[in-house]
Amino acid sequence: METMLIAKQRMLVMRLRGEIDHHTAGGIRKQLERELKMSGAVNIALDFKEVTFMDSSGIGVIIGRYKTVRALGGSMVIYNASEQIRRLLDMSGIRRIAVICSTLSEGLNIINSGKAIR
Repeated sequence: METMLIAKQRMLVMRLRGEIDHHTAGGIRKQLERELKMSGAVNIALDFKEVTFMDSSGIGVIIGRYKTVRALGGSMVIYNASEQIRRLLDMSGIRRIAVICSTLSEGLNIINSGKAIR
């Protein structure tokens, strides 16, 4: 996992890799929480380009971090997800709480336009 901060948007960006399941979800959750506290970010963007598999544990990580950023007045962006992951996100209702798009810039535009889900 790699993280970076886009200071202007107060956005923490995390690039995820491999499988997001019950073995890896706890580590992702802990790292996101730690980075959010240290950075002062209120928005999260998750890059799913290199995610090969995700189960309900991954959905739980997303929902939990959404609750955190929502309490801070922020938004969540998920981008670069494969078609298989997008279907899972749609079936689980994540689209109602997060911006799901193709690129980070598309997500930033949505957040900056005020059309993001909060």
